[in-house]
Amino acid sequence: MNTLDPGVLVPPRIRTWQSFALLMALLGEVFLAGDWYGFAAVMPLVSRTLTLSPAQAGFAQGAFAITYAVGMVLWSPLGRRMSARSLFAIGLVGSGLGMMLQGQAQDYGTLLALRFLIGFFDAAVWVGTMKLIVGWYPKKHHGATMGALLAAFSLAITLDFAVGVPMSTHYGWQEFFRWLGAATVACGLLGAATLKGGPRDLGHKDFQWDLTSTHAHEPGSTWSVLRSKWVYVGAAAIFGDLFAISAVSTWVVPLYIEVQKMPVPKAAVVGSVMGLSQVAVLLVGGWLADRVTRTALLKVGALLATLTAVGFTAAASMQLAWGEMLALAAFSGIVVLSGGAIFSLVSQAYGETLAPTAIGFAELGGIASSFVAPALMGLIIGATHSFASAFGAFAAVEAAVLVLLLVIAR
Repeated sequence: MNTLDPGVLVPPRIRTWQSFALLMALLGEVFLAGDWYGFAAVMPLVSRTLTLSPAQAGFAQGAFAITYAVGMVLWSPLGRRMSARSLFAIGLVGSGLGMMLQGQAQDYGTLLALRFLIGFFDAAVWVGTMKLIVGWYPKKHHGATMGALLAAFSLAITLDFAVGVPMSTHYGWQEFFRWLGAATVACGLLGAATLKGGPRDLGHKDFQWDLTSTHAHEPGSTWSVLRSKWVYVGAAAIFGDLFAISAVSTWVVPLYIEVQKMPVPKAAVVGSVMGLSQVAVLLVGGWLADRVTRTALLKVGALLATLTAVGFTAAASMQLAWGEMLALAAFSGIVVLSGGAIFSLVSQAYGETLAPTAIGFAELGGIASSFVAPALMGLIIGATHSFASAFGAFAAVEAAVLVLLLVIAR
């Protein structure tokens, strides 16, 4: 059996393929998140064209998560048999084609159908990416690598606003969706042509990273994942993190436009500030996840997400100066501090065989919140015409997640 202790110098050939796998994984996350939040970035413009109500717009953004969840339930078990390359390529090509078609949407029904299609295929991207990381990196580096992946996710949200808003303003949101979809397809085809799943694909049969792995000889089964509490701890933490990301990415810009009377072109600045803040925090959080107790970091992250939600609730009730609005947007990145810790904790709790499946099931928590957050807040805004009420609900959800983690993450 080929084994390699994480403390031993990695052979140059494996190191090269490691770096390439991480680069492709980062690109995959950029396009996964770009397709996910591209609609949120230009939601005011799409709403104007298709005459969407706040409730319809919020549901359209969250609808993605419904079929993402269905896809995750399908792709996670299949991920034990399918290669990382196949999952990665199928997911990106499928979601990219859906994104290109989304640029053709002329009515709400068509928009929803295409959001559903994109969500299903993006789930395969996530499972394939997790399989790449587990295959190419030892557990002691999962915090940093997964933190980097989540940072790429937030970078994509930044680019959606920084590129999507001005491009859609000048050329139309339809053109933005078409170009984003084409780039997603190109990334999937590149992965299909080049990716390898780990050192075993280089000829090192029976290779494992950790000489002391407690999971090396354990049989893998889906049921063994569900019997352990750690998949539920991960699901709760992911629910809180992605609820915060979805709430902030979808409704802060409309909040600033409606309540603070911010001009629409400044949406690109606000979205970019929020996204870059998340990128920085995720990189720091991923670094911390390999150096501090991961369960403690989950709880600190939930507390900070609650404080962020309280801050935006206050912003919905009082007038802020432009600098104060940007400062609050920058602070909001702190909601993802625990991102790297969540996935590395779940990965650590399971072996290499089961880790992608366990992460996929835990991700269902985040998928649920990605639907609930924009849809719930849109319904509240539509019913009450109060952004303060909607962001108050956001704060209540984050507080509940904090309490839950204090109880179960021990």
